Amino acid sequence: MSHEHKLLFHLRMLTDSVRMEAYCRAIEGTVRPGDVVVDLGSGSGILGLLAARAGASRVFCVEKDEYMVQRARRIVHDNGFDGVVEFLNTKIEDLESFPLPVDVIVSETMGPAGIDEGIFQLFAHCVGLLGSRPRCIPDELTVLAAPLQVHELSERRAQASRVVGLDFSSLAGDIGSIAQILPVLPSMLVGPVGKLFHGAPGLDTLPEELTVTWDLAKLSPVDAVGVWFKTRLSEDVDLANPPEGPDTHWNQLVLPILPGTGPIRGAVQFTLWPRFVSITPRWKWRLTWDGGEYTGDPADLDAPEDLEGWLKTWGVTRKS
Repeated sequence: MSHEHKLLFHLRMLTDSVRMEAYCRAIEGTVRPGDVVVDLGSGSGILGLLAARAGASRVFCVEKDEYMVQRARRIVHDNGFDGVVEFLNTKIEDLESFPLPVDVIVSETMGPAGIDEGIFQLFAHCVGLLGSRPRCIPDELTVLAAPLQVHELSERRAQASRVVGLDFSSLAGDIGSIAQILPVLPSMLVGPVGKLFHGAPGLDTLPEELTVTWDLAKLSPVDAVGVWFKTRLSEDVDLANPPEGPDTHWNQLVLPILPGTGPIRGAVQFTLWPRFVSITPRWKWRLTWDGGEYTGDPADLDAPEDLEGWLKTWGVTRKS
């Protein structure tokens, strides 16, 4: 990612008032004077600065991107926290120890589905180094999902199948195995919202397989599944990105079911495999209903030699 895109990405997060107001309240209510705080994936340093402003004696911001560390150090200096906030320019998963005992871990390593950026793996690694779980922001996280009808996906697939009179259906069909980040509207939901997972980062382990079953009361086609999160940052502060909520920089994760199920009702089961490659997710998903099944898997788009190299590099066991 270019420096320009990095800055735009971080500015989007910084100007997300829903995100920033929630984290500000949670940090002010959790950090106590004299605390040692770790900010995982600190980016611009905003959460570490909030911890310093709340009274932390030392804040260690862990950030792998050297350019962002340089920019964040300037911001720390501009706000007068040079002696409090220190940057550790490394990957979180490469940490072997912390300079001091830690009272609070704070992080916003969350994507549209909450678990996208490996927050459970990262917190588990850090808690393992510390020996016990400190106060954590977020404290709990829930992953939610619902069946959708997203006309845009079906229309895009249909339009891309035939381009200026030429057959591109073999390429257009791959849309059905590509996870997308889109704004989901409440009107797109064709069934109830269900819980895929609930746990506490640093305490619970994210399962390899997440499953939810919905009961579709009305006959309706399904051409996607929407996934989002709700998190308890602290005792009295929640943060979420549901379709019915205010706009956030996250939007929602949309997993296509294309060309769609046709009209269905009754029990529908959805299974999600959040396979991680160096903390980056590569989703695989399956929808099962009476008389049908659909599987989306981006690994199917890899050339065989690329897939084998990918599996070998990351030690991933591919499930059938």
